Amino acid sequence: MEAHTLVLSTAKVAIPEILTINFVTNLINRGLTQVEYFGVEIDNHCDVVSEDMEAVSKEITYIDMHFDSEQSIAYESMSETEVDQFALTLLKECNPEIRADLKDITIYL
Repeated sequence: MEAHTLVLSTAKVAIPEILTINFVTNLINRGLTQVEYFGVEIDNHCDVVSEDMEAVSKEITYIDMHFDSEQSIAYESMSETEVDQFALTLLKECNPEIRADLKDITIYL
């Protein structure tokens, strides 16, 4: 099994008290997200977020998706549209655990 992380970002959004996958898929379908990271599982966000970006990130909502796969994924060969479709397929095909704070969303698939 290989562990993967997909991080999407969008302008800061009001996260509903009762968060559903539909909320996330609607953001992706409306083209409001962009891929920040797609690769092996990140142990520590400090590994990919510099200090300068920390200040900027206060106005951004991050959607972290963590999942495992049987086979490796050729991250670099996928376009942003392909990654969005991949994310939508993952979200549709499983029963994810969703966690959120006032700013960010974490999804375990």
